[in-house]
Amino acid sequence: MNNKKTIISLAAVIAVVAGVIGFAAMNKKADTSTVSDTSATPVTNTTTDSTGSPQGPVADKPSTTPSTTKTTTEYKDGTYTATGAYNSPGGPDNLGVTVTIKNDTVAAVSVVPMAHDRESSHYQSLFISGYQSLVVGKKVDSVHLDAVSGSSLTPIGFNDAFAQIKTQAKA
Repeated sequence: MNNKKTIISLAAVIAVVAGVIGFAAMNKKADTSTVSDTSATPVTNTTTDSTGSPQGPVADKPSTTPSTTKTTTEYKDGTYTATGAYNSPGGPDNLGVTVTIKNDTVAAVSVVPMAHDRESSHYQSLFISGYQSLVVGKKVDSVHLDAVSGSSLTPIGFNDAFAQIKTQAKA
C-alpha cells in the first residue's frame, strides 16, 4: 500500500513540475540587463602660477570613466524541485515543493502533499490552502514560513525543501 502511495506521489510531483515548466516556458521573456556607457568627454586642464593665476591649457584628455549599471542576481532563474522532511506526531512526513525563480524573486510555487497518515494529510491540506500568498512575489532570501492556516509542522517541511532549492539555484 505504501509503494502505491509513493508511486502516486511521485507521479503527482512529475505532473506539477511539467506544468510549472510549461507555464514558465510560455511566460519566458527576453533577459534584459542594462549597461549605460557615457561618451568620452574632453576635459581641459589648466595650470596655475605661484600667484594662483591660470597659465593656459596643459593637455586635453578625454574622460573615459564609463558608468556601468548591471543587475546581478544571487539565484539562477529557473524551476527547482525538492522534497522537504519534517516530523509529525504520526512520524516522519514529506512535502514536495516546486519553485520558479525569476530575478531573485519567487515567480511561482507549488506543493505536493506526501503525508503518511490522515492527520498529517489534513494539516498539509490546511497549509496548501494558505501558503502561496506568503511566498509568491517575495524575494527568495525573505521566504521563511512559520504556522500557516493552523498548520505549524508542515512549514518545517516546506522550509527544508526551500533551503534545498536555494542551494540548487545559487548563481
